[in-house]
Amino acid sequence: MATEADYRLPRTVQPKHYTLRLEPNLDEATFAGEVMIDVDVVEQTDTIVVNAIELEIDAASIASDLGTQIPTWSLDDEAQRLSLSLPEPLSVGPAKVTIAFRGILNDQLRGFYRSTYTDDQGADHVIATTQFEATDARRAFPCWDEPDLKATFSVTLVVDEDLMALSNAAQVSRTPAGNGKDEVTFAETVTMSTYLVAFIVGNLEATAPLDVDGIELRIITPPGKLHLSDFALEAGAHALRFFADYYDVPYPGDKLDMVAIPDFAWGAMENLGCITYRETALLVEDDTATQLERMRVASVIAHEIAHMWFGDLVTMKWWNGIWLNEAFATFAENKATDAFRPEWKQWLTFSADRARSQDTDALASTRPIEIPVASPQEADAMFDVLTYEKGSSVLRMIEQYLGEETFRAGVSHYLKTHSFGNTDNEDLWASLEAVSSEPVGDIMNTWIFQGGFPVVTVESADDGSVLLSQHQFRYLDGGDTSWMIPVRYRSDDGEGRTLLGEDAETIAPGDSLVVNAGGEGFYRVDYDKELGASITARLEDLDPIERFSVVSDRFANVLAGTVDAADYLDLVSGMSSEPENDVWAMALAGLGELDRVVSSDDRPLLQDFVRELVSSKTDELGWTPEPGESERTRSLRGQLLRARGVLGNDQKIVAEARSVESGSGAVDAEVADAALMITAAHGTIDDFERYLAASETAATPQLTVKYLRAATMVPDQAVPERMIKMIIDRDIRAQDSFWVLALLMGHRETGAHAWELVTRHWDELLAVVPPTNAYRMLDLLYLRSEPESAASIRAWFADHDIPGSEKKISQRLEQLRVRTGLRDREGERLGEALR
Repeated sequence: MATEADYRLPRTVQPKHYTLRLEPNLDEATFAGEVMIDVDVVEQTDTIVVNAIELEIDAASIASDLGTQIPTWSLDDEAQRLSLSLPEPLSVGPAKVTIAFRGILNDQLRGFYRSTYTDDQGADHVIATTQFEATDARRAFPCWDEPDLKATFSVTLVVDEDLMALSNAAQVSRTPAGNGKDEVTFAETVTMSTYLVAFIVGNLEATAPLDVDGIELRIITPPGKLHLSDFALEAGAHALRFFADYYDVPYPGDKLDMVAIPDFAWGAMENLGCITYRETALLVEDDTATQLERMRVASVIAHEIAHMWFGDLVTMKWWNGIWLNEAFATFAENKATDAFRPEWKQWLTFSADRARSQDTDALASTRPIEIPVASPQEADAMFDVLTYEKGSSVLRMIEQYLGEETFRAGVSHYLKTHSFGNTDNEDLWASLEAVSSEPVGDIMNTWIFQGGFPVVTVESADDGSVLLSQHQFRYLDGGDTSWMIPVRYRSDDGEGRTLLGEDAETIAPGDSLVVNAGGEGFYRVDYDKELGASITARLEDLDPIERFSVVSDRFANVLAGTVDAADYLDLVSGMSSEPENDVWAMALAGLGELDRVVSSDDRPLLQDFVRELVSSKTDELGWTPEPGESERTRSLRGQLLRARGVLGNDQKIVAEARSVESGSGAVDAEVADAALMITAAHGTIDDFERYLAASETAATPQLTVKYLRAATMVPDQAVPERMIKMIIDRDIRAQDSFWVLALLMGHRETGAHAWELVTRHWDELLAVVPPTNAYRMLDLLYLRSEPESAASIRAWFADHDIPGSEKKISQRLEQLRVRTGLRDREGERLGEALR
């Protein structure tokens, strides 16, 4: 079995500064370059080993006190290494390694790759851009491609004279280089890891720099899209100021460019000073976007800017620590976005992310947040819901337990202590302990190094006190793990907190007891019958996140088989006056899952239930916003209309939605989105064709995605056939292929056919979907709980895989097993509960 040591480079030679010169040829999709690396030889050696893959080496030399030596070299593609063997050993001291190389601008959305777009005149353009996290800088230049081998970088790009060139640091010169080329030189960067290096070349436009307390902030886009940058500038300026204040540390770069890339595998990438984004995560038309679309842009921007300090300034030592890098940035994005638009109630919306991670963490096939990482594939596999959403939820839980200001002071202490260095978890825990005097390391290690999460059982004792105990929550197969749980509780007597370990704890009950006060704990709560009835009776008096947690806990128990679906229906049937759209979203998500398993004969009864549940609220809200109405109310209107028209199959709403969707007048963005989704869910093949055409001419990135998503919803068996062919033929961008496939396979009516088509074209699809996204095409496969489909899926993955995604596939198969269990238990008896 491979270990971390098998993939770590020798420490005999260590980089200090890279001088990198690159000349991309966009027409031929190639590049040539030379890198000069100032190194320290810390132990005598006659071999220098660096990372490199998919590169051709043209020349190499090493200068030292021995003079200049010409090494022999060899490339090991499997190990992703370039070895330089010297005639004479290098002595301890400084040296300079020079390597000339060539490579391909690939179409895999990693390394140094090409992205394309078509301008308003129909001309095609190529952008050369980078995506190096986790271990893909080695695809662009030979380097010590490990996070703790930090160095400074001086980048020069030789580009066509009419193209823009960008990198991490500010441009210091641009001079003619002959033959229609310019040489663009950038300032030396601060000390940083190779995965944060960026260079971008293309026909691009930039906003005028915005001075944010001495830092120039710009938005960079393909031509014709700068008008979609105003919101991003506002959100970016806020995040820069927010984090400089929150961390109490100056921004570590000399400028900040935020660049929209037409083809991008991830949401964004935190390259220091030159953040790259998928267009939908940066560019938005404020007047026509939904609240969730604006929230996503603001959140992604805040996430990446949070990384400028937490991740870039202070970096994990090795990829096993990527969880803290990404989890903290996810936690921090919510802090910053909540401060940016308090009326959005960002932490309430985050509850859905916590619940989503718990759905994976309740599996026997879950993993600890931090696991050993050896290979590049294992590093890539860390980028999942457990790293981001569970990790950030656990950080939020400990922040709420310690107190927000205490937590902030600890984070600031950590960053100041380790600036430009590399750390492990223990370094952050030590800083938090220094300011809080709490056993943070002992608490957090129970959450980081073991998978799963607990249920806190709340029982009334004979003496009138309340007993808290814990056991592991699992959908299937049980579990016996325990945690140190930071429990917060509240009653009429005030607030309290305790650390619940293996042994039960006794607390004074007070009236109106709520355990997991605030709703931010990463655990479920199981009240005894009397206390549970009290919670249900005063549900509307709880805080919104607490209400969300009660609904989430109840449906999780339905999935586990410890609560009947009828009990869930009883709970949500009392929610018709619920004012918060996020609580509604949780309730409706549970009803949506029940809709997938209820018998066909009884499905109309569930539709009746949904219509009755949401009708009074939708009638109250109507189709048209009132003047001065809040964004959240507008969002609620859209969500409930969609539920009534799709899940409730209300034909009156369907007819009205088609009228709105086909009309030409101005419509509220939330209503327009709901009308589109309702119409698509009841659509025809003609609607499908219309949506595809609209996606190609849409005015904003959000509308492009929205129409493509609507196309996947049309209930016609021809839809998956057409769209899978479009993915294979690259008529749908590779960056969008994984989520389109996921939606097709998750469709209630056509998903089984889509799955059959995916198996038929498996190899062709894996050749198109970016490797970093391939596993995500299985995101909704657990919904295929029909016996024939479920059996086909299990059989398929008995002898097929997606490289590097073995754990995620096992999780999807277990989630499928959970839903087939739900179908077996509730498919028939749901009808009895609904009659």
